[in-house]
Amino acid sequence: MSLQDRLINTERASLFIALLALLASLASVFTLPVLDRDEARFAQASAQMVETGDIIDIRFQDQPRHKKPIGIYWLQSLTVAATTGPEAREIWAYRLPSVLGAMLAALSAFWIGRRLYDHRTGVFAGALVSVTLLLASEGGIAKTDAMLCAMTGLSVLSLIEVWLAETAAKRRKWAVLMWVFVALAALIKGPVTPLMMGLAVLALCAIERRVIWLKVFFYWPGPVLAALIILPWLVGVQMVSGGSFLSEALGGDMAPKVTSGHEGHGAPPGSHLLLLPILFLPAIVSLPAGLASLIRDWREQTPGAQASRLLVAFIAPAWLVVELLPTKLPHYPLPIYPALAVVAGLGFVRWGRVERRWRLLGLGLLALGVIAAAAVLIALGWRFNGALWAAYLATGLMALGGLAATFALYMRRYDLALIALVVLGLSWHGLGRGVVAPSAAILFPSNPAAVEIADLRTQAPDARLISTYTEPSFVFLTRGEVELRDADAIAAQLAAGDLDFSAPRLYVFDLSRWSDHAAQTLRPLVQRACAVRLVDGFNYSRGDDTILLIAATGCGSTTAETPGSTP
Repeated sequence: MSLQDRLINTERASLFIALLALLASLASVFTLPVLDRDEARFAQASAQMVETGDIIDIRFQDQPRHKKPIGIYWLQSLTVAATTGPEAREIWAYRLPSVLGAMLAALSAFWIGRRLYDHRTGVFAGALVSVTLLLASEGGIAKTDAMLCAMTGLSVLSLIEVWLAETAAKRRKWAVLMWVFVALAALIKGPVTPLMMGLAVLALCAIERRVIWLKVFFYWPGPVLAALIILPWLVGVQMVSGGSFLSEALGGDMAPKVTSGHEGHGAPPGSHLLLLPILFLPAIVSLPAGLASLIRDWREQTPGAQASRLLVAFIAPAWLVVELLPTKLPHYPLPIYPALAVVAGLGFVRWGRVERRWRLLGLGLLALGVIAAAAVLIALGWRFNGALWAAYLATGLMALGGLAATFALYMRRYDLALIALVVLGLSWHGLGRGVVAPSAAILFPSNPAAVEIADLRTQAPDARLISTYTEPSFVFLTRGEVELRDADAIAAQLAAGDLDFSAPRLYVFDLSRWSDHAAQTLRPLVQRACAVRLVDGFNYSRGDDTILLIAATGCGSTTAETPGSTP
């Protein structure tokens, strides 16, 4: 039996796709340090949930975290409680729900493609999206986005099944499932998926000029199940927060993103489209051919016309929304990826039937994506002392995979082309995310700082930890046992002589946030400290070099280490 028959033409294809997504997502799960800032915040809040047993209120240290709903915190809490426990602060345990999300997202693309077209289209869609740079990267990070992508993909599948169902019973079943998946997505990240699916339903009604089919969504088990999924926690958190959760989540977090470039993340419309060649790599190669096929099916009213309308009804409004939002982050279009992958899968199957210009465009975008992805890895190696050998090896493998895929497509060997593209994607994930990024230790100053704190605690075990370095990764790695303080307030106390140098304290000063004049106020503390350490790094959240000065007082030793004596 050929490789094509083993992996593509049988029911083993779903296992193949799930394993690809698992492998791609796991590439950095165990090697990449905890990331700032969102991942560390999610992980710390989930750790506190396990420690306190409070599964309603979301908190980061003693501050309420009323930005996203509870879903991902529950999932992370479950995986952490079942594996390492919160005291270990092993970030890989918090990433496991995202790995599952990436697998489900890839499978949803497979199921959508198979339902709309055929088995091969589904396989190509699922396999290609499983190794895309954006989905697999988010699948290795302890955030909401991979699981949100999965729930959105399953919601789209449900909508398609409702539309295509042959019997009323089947329509009702899938309508109920759509309510469930949309509700779960809302519990993960609020209104994103409900908005996208609502726009898809409206677009479908406008395209088909039919609204009577909507009555199936009023079948009572669907809305009831959705309410049971969302309302118990929502009512509980509203009561616990004194009614502030919704106002802060909608008014404090979502509204600024809708009205302005929130937190400096503004960009013009079209930015996501420009990023698609790298973030949708390697599936980008067949996307133009797939779009050409959609257009032709629609215009000529071929048997695939209905599938074209269903895909366009979801993709077009959703993409328009993310492009028009003033705030732009690279992962915003991710929920659209399963449906977009089906278009790419269709382009793969029909590669030889589309005009040559669409094929050349796809190959050009593939080359552009490979160059951009390789440039990112080489830049990490050169600028931040990452493993250059791995960056160069990944570049070579990606180039080889791209060339092999191009030749295989020319020869109409689509199974071999798929394998080459999978190798291309896995090379970037395995060597880039798995080796180059983790080896760029300068990007993760929280790690050596936490190690130094643990070492100094042997001299001052009961010392309070006070830090002007406020990155969430440092909070996570110190188990939340740190008091975050304003640098100016500490400087004022030092200048006034209000600090008791004999008290057991561990101070962490982020010198990059102080002026040279203000830093001089640290001299008395350094002179009286019983141990002083320096940690150098680069704060990618702020985009500047970082020097952390760690000083211990009241540890019972009169011999001070000179700054910089310990790396």
